[in-house]
Amino acid sequence: MNNLETIAQYLESSLSPQHAKQAESSLRSLESQPGFSINLLHIVASSNLQAGVRLAAALFFKNLIRRRWVNEDGEYLLPVEDCEHLKSEILGIMITLPSQLQIQIGESISIIADSDFPHKWPGLVDELVNKLSLDDFVLNKGILLVAHSIFKRWRPLFRSDELFLEIKLVLSKFAEPFMALLVKSDELISQSLANNDKASLSIYMECLLLLVQIYYDLNCQDIPEFFEDNMVSGMEIMHKYLSLETTLLTDPDSDEDVDVLIKTKSAIIELISLYVTRYADVFEPLIENFITTVWKLINSYITNQQKFDLLVVKSLSFLTSVTKMAKYQGMFNSSDSLKEIIEKIILPNIYFREVDEEMFEDDPIQFVRSDLEGSDFDSRRKSATDFLRELKEVNTELLTNTVMHYVNQFLSSKDDWKHKDTAIFLFSSLAAKGSITNAGVTSTNVLVDVVKFFSENIANDLVQTDNSIHAILKADAIKYILTFRNQLTKAQLLDTLPLLIQHLKSSNPVVYTYSAITIEKLLSMSSFSDASHAPVFNKDDVQPFIHDLVTNLFALILSGNSSVPEKLAENEFLVKCLMKVLNTAENKLDSSSNENDTKFRSTIITQLLKIIEITSKNPSNPKFSHYVFESLGLLLKFGAHTDQIVGNYVDLIMPPLLEVLGNDVQEFIPYTFQILAYLLELYPSGHPLPGSYGHLIKPLLSPAAWEYRGNIPGITRLLIAILEQDPSVFGQNDNSLTPLLGVFQKLIASKVNDVHGFELLQAIIFSIPVSSLSHYLKDIAVLLLTRLKSSRTEKFVKKFVVFICTLACVPMNQDLSKKTHSLINADFAVDLIDSAQPGVFGQILKSFILPTSSSLANLQDKKLATFGLSQFARSTAFTSGRYSDQLVAVVEQLAKNLSTLEGLQKNTNVAVASSTGGQHPAAVAVDELDLESSSYGSQFSKIVSIQGKVFDPVPDVKSNDFAGIKRGCLGAIAQLGTSGVLEQLSGDAKQVLSSIN
Repeated sequence: MNNLETIAQYLESSLSPQHAKQAESSLRSLESQPGFSINLLHIVASSNLQAGVRLAAALFFKNLIRRRWVNEDGEYLLPVEDCEHLKSEILGIMITLPSQLQIQIGESISIIADSDFPHKWPGLVDELVNKLSLDDFVLNKGILLVAHSIFKRWRPLFRSDELFLEIKLVLSKFAEPFMALLVKSDELISQSLANNDKASLSIYMECLLLLVQIYYDLNCQDIPEFFEDNMVSGMEIMHKYLSLETTLLTDPDSDEDVDVLIKTKSAIIELISLYVTRYADVFEPLIENFITTVWKLINSYITNQQKFDLLVVKSLSFLTSVTKMAKYQGMFNSSDSLKEIIEKIILPNIYFREVDEEMFEDDPIQFVRSDLEGSDFDSRRKSATDFLRELKEVNTELLTNTVMHYVNQFLSSKDDWKHKDTAIFLFSSLAAKGSITNAGVTSTNVLVDVVKFFSENIANDLVQTDNSIHAILKADAIKYILTFRNQLTKAQLLDTLPLLIQHLKSSNPVVYTYSAITIEKLLSMSSFSDASHAPVFNKDDVQPFIHDLVTNLFALILSGNSSVPEKLAENEFLVKCLMKVLNTAENKLDSSSNENDTKFRSTIITQLLKIIEITSKNPSNPKFSHYVFESLGLLLKFGAHTDQIVGNYVDLIMPPLLEVLGNDVQEFIPYTFQILAYLLELYPSGHPLPGSYGHLIKPLLSPAAWEYRGNIPGITRLLIAILEQDPSVFGQNDNSLTPLLGVFQKLIASKVNDVHGFELLQAIIFSIPVSSLSHYLKDIAVLLLTRLKSSRTEKFVKKFVVFICTLACVPMNQDLSKKTHSLINADFAVDLIDSAQPGVFGQILKSFILPTSSSLANLQDKKLATFGLSQFARSTAFTSGRYSDQLVAVVEQLAKNLSTLEGLQKNTNVAVASSTGGQHPAAVAVDELDLESSSYGSQFSKIVSIQGKVFDPVPDVKSNDFAGIKRGCLGAIAQLGTSGVLEQLSGDAKQVLSSIN
């Protein structure tokens, strides 16, 4: 039943751990019913229900909106009437809710606005403006929270006409009421301060904080004319609150709670930093006043209390931006000013605080994340370092001499590890030229010697494996190798590798984690001395260390609370290092004895499967999970030497992966499909399909399997693998292919998933005899042409053209032609399209195939399109059939494409040789992983090490072998020389084709 009482009961049950899964399942079974989402929102709004139920409703509502508001094509997944109803009342409900619920519903509004605003929700800004009040600031807080949640979406977006039109629309309605509210807030805050009215002051300041954040939102892409005209009055208010001090808003006894005044000052500094970096030309008259204020501010908040961290970080970032401006560099270009900056700003903010020491001991993984350069977690140390590096650009010699004085001073305090830590940090910041990137330091300050500093001050700490050296100094020593690895020789780095492996046995999590990170980065190093960028370390280099590395890493991963899923998965750096070791080792994981090799490799696979089994109970760290599956993929990739070993892998891996599917562990299912598909791709051809795969076919074809977007690429690949291994399991009698073709129909209709539809269709046509498909070909053609006519996209057109040309290219591959594909050729492609409507192929050729064949950017697609045209030119349909009148047009376009390829060859000097520089492809691919997203979602995560093969009907000619493509095409149409067609060509086309013998 879909009513308030039933839904509330399910929500209440979801609060109990033993009933949570069943309750969520019951709620999900109702979510597509009309009125469910509206009832859910009403439960959030109901003050008669307990707070826990309302919060559960708000969270489920937000996740429902995220999952089911629109599909990838922008179509509503909830009933349209419900969507319109929700938009009509959600804002009114949201602004009346308590703060905790407001945040969840505000995020829901932001999700809705992301797809619907402004075109499908044109009245949103009017409704926001109409609800703003100059009297009711409790109400205003809710409205401003919604406004900020909508407008902040603009901050990371690339500039576009559509984006600027949206911002312009908002500004036309929102800018003036916004400024009026800002002025009124300032007035009311001043009154509250005068009256010592703490309660009112807090409300007004919370609104001011949101107004400052919205100020940034509205200016984040460009400075609007309205804000430029009102800059002085607006910035006067900003400066006033940057300078404000009052005990009414602060709690001196709290070290961690960040009060609203600190948050507001941080937001103001972020805003003025935007103006300094983006709009300095108009902001210039006001900059100096802000510099003075921020300088005073940072000195006032130099205290080590955590609650000031964000404010200090933002202040340092502002000063760093100012340092880049030539007009103000004189402020930082004297011995006295540098000494003051270092003593009052740099040193206090890089010194190892008690709170840092507590994090080092109590939350080591968080410590590593915040300490790493390039981390998402800005820290005082990182911000002070950025400031120091920018100062170095002003006067390198002066700054180097000044800083080295302090470095030597701290190094002389031999018994104080904190002083040595400060010295190492200072020197590292001084020595690195530019920022420290993911590739380490690429160039250094020529006035200092990083290798000499290492040998005199760092090496001894790295060698010591006992407790005589403080753990933080050991971590510093390892991090120094990580930072300056590019400045050390390969021989020096190889000498450090056993030391780093030894530190993997450390009892300190930061020390062994930094060791793992450093080993992973060393193995990821590329040579900059040649164009191939080959890895510095190859499989022979790591072979002596493989066993110790793998053993130590698994000991760490599976140590301690390894039975607790979230504890096991908390340190993704360990499993990333394991992945890199396996990737670099390739087949050198093999020992001299194949039997031992299989045993060792199988042991590693078993341990990875154990990790998957434990973490599947509560997947909490997406990066950790990805690296585990990537490692499993690498073991399969480099270990499948024989058919017997592949069979053993299937027996070993299938049961636990089927358990993941059976338990519906949604976070792991996309990975599972990829592993299962790859195992089958390795399986001996001609062997019967393993029974465990046969049992999967029916579930794979069910609609439920395709509900999650993240599943779709993996299921498609698995279905293709099953088709290629044993197409007979789908049956070949009438109606037996209907479910499979139903999947194709669903995919090809989707603007996001149509590429997978083409992949599946290609596999169906190449795996199942044409005689068994004959009843379905017309329906297939109709689906393709319907999509081409009604809702085509540029991507769909390109995929369609490449698909048609791929069919035409099949006769060029004798191995394909000898199999079940002897009937597939250019004439087959023509007949397929014409089966939908006689004569329509000619229109498709003229409107899509010919023009698109010359606009493809992907080299593989260019190759197939060009070869495809050559096959159409020699086909019966064009040489003597119904499309003979278009033969000249086909050959003309072919000549143009060949000419383009020839020009591309000359202009870009594209090498025909492999671009991997002699490495195994996996050794390149895994380094390209991009896992910035730190949360699970509906997106598909590809296992790069075992990514699927791209079907190529002409594998003997590389996509960048333009001369080979030309030879193949000219050879294919050589017989046209006696047909009189060549005489009808333009002069340019004749010249291109003149090399026909």
